[in-house]
Amino acid sequence: MPTSRTPAHVREDPVELARAAIWRLFEEGCIDDDMATTSLLAIDLGVRRVHQAGQPSNGVHRVKPTPRAA
Repeated sequence: MPTSRTPAHVREDPVELARAAIWRLFEEGCIDDDMATTSLLAIDLGVRRVHQAGQPSNGVHRVKPTPRAA
């Protein structure tokens, strides 16, 4: 949720908004540094997967991802 303390460029980008929210939760002591790091890495992995999905595969067949248990 954007707040008045959130810079304008962050409010426009959902990825930056998520990163800012994680940082805010860390600063407020709601999550520890391991959870913050894990969360930020998950965001980065998701961004990479989205970018890779849009690129040509160079003839290599992509493996269909299998669902994981929650």
